[in-house]
Amino acid sequence: MEEKEWRKLGFINEKIMKLTLTILTFVIFIWVAATSAMQGKILGVVLLALILWSLYPQYHFFSSIFIILLLSLFGISFNLNEFINALFLTYGRSGLWIIISGFILSEGMEASGLARRIALKIVTSLGGDPAKIILAVALANLAVAPLSPSTTAKAFLLLPICMGLVKAFGVEKGKSNYGAGVMIMAMAANNICSTGFLTATVPNPISASYIEDAAGISLSWFEWLRMALPLTLILLIFSWLVCKWMFKPEVKKSSEALKNIWDMEKRMGVISRKEILVALLFSISLTLWITEKIHGLNSGLLSLALSLLLFLPGIEVIRVRGFAGEVPWGSITLFAASMLLAKSVSYWKALDPVAYSIFESLSLHRLPPLLFLILVIIVCMFIHVIFTSTTVYATVMIPLSISLAKLQMLPVQMIAIPVAFLTPIALILPVNTIPNLVFYSSGYFTQKQMITYGLIVSLMSAFLIILIGLPYWLSIGLI
Repeated sequence: MEEKEWRKLGFINEKIMKLTLTILTFVIFIWVAATSAMQGKILGVVLLALILWSLYPQYHFFSSIFIILLLSLFGISFNLNEFINALFLTYGRSGLWIIISGFILSEGMEASGLARRIALKIVTSLGGDPAKIILAVALANLAVAPLSPSTTAKAFLLLPICMGLVKAFGVEKGKSNYGAGVMIMAMAANNICSTGFLTATVPNPISASYIEDAAGISLSWFEWLRMALPLTLILLIFSWLVCKWMFKPEVKKSSEALKNIWDMEKRMGVISRKEILVALLFSISLTLWITEKIHGLNSGLLSLALSLLLFLPGIEVIRVRGFAGEVPWGSITLFAASMLLAKSVSYWKALDPVAYSIFESLSLHRLPPLLFLILVIIVCMFIHVIFTSTTVYATVMIPLSISLAKLQMLPVQMIAIPVAFLTPIALILPVNTIPNLVFYSSGYFTQKQMITYGLIVSLMSAFLIILIGLPYWLSIGLI
């Protein structure tokens, strides 16, 4: 049988498996919904959301609306007005306004060319040494990380820059350590840098909401930064060293390659008025987010108002007609549905029976608290392989870890904060996140290379939390 026919057969088998699993899940959900109390109904919705959001990411908008309607149909009896108010308040309380303003500002960064200019400036400032270029890719990801809650948007922003950096050395796709190193570092940094900022990815505010509900700890923009960024920087450096070791560049620094890289920046021209305006608006918004506890204003609404200036006639960094088609409505509705589901899970303690079953069946109560903590952190790190969305992971795994902590009589934040930090780091398989697929589809590295690198960095991430993260969070009073 020809390779084309094998691929077609594999595609058909995959569709049959997805359809079978979906139908089976709906049957289980209907049975649970018809026979269970509210706790069971919420658990059924969690299962359904996990399948729909994981298997059909292209339909996030419709599946998220469906999940919201189901929860409304079941008459979740916690105060819905309270949920809506929390959703639309400041980002420290998981507000939606700053999610929307983040998308608008990131679109302004891209439309004006500012984000591309920042990334290229970082790359050219480190010269044309291949190993330093791989480091520059990591730092470029760090620079753009807080700009938008969409990791996919940031992946598409950096992909053409990475392609240009690889092509500058004239290497062959799929046969170059340097090409593989650039793309894998871009993919890994997209994951890792998302841990450092509350606004870097949608799962972060979902995790913050769970932690606030369970432990009373409010992780505002600045508090999240204080909690995560030092560890993010350490892990980013480690991941670069592993990448440099695994994919030692076979190419050397050359004047021609350096000229090609500089030409990428020169083609940007002088900084424009639009870029300056976007930089100013983002800087003000960032200041508002950081100083939220000081000024006490609604940072979400203020940053949204500032971002809307980009649409004004005479400024028009972003065109309304073009932007409407670019808005990631699927991501926005996914965030809203995830937050509503998270509130429902917390209120009804829907995942407690699952946690209790795991706890009892594995006799986890016999483990010393420290060994239990280490085991949960490592398992939560590697269980990413069964998820295809970090948002779904946060919605399911954070409350599960909180329930396990309670069963072991540990402070919930002692497990919830490590799991929250590790949530965006899904590096083992291409299908674990859409940005992974974006860089994998470039063709410069294989799945085997990704799995090997992902397993090493995932293990490093878990041990970083155990050896450095826990003592650090203890020292600053978080756990």
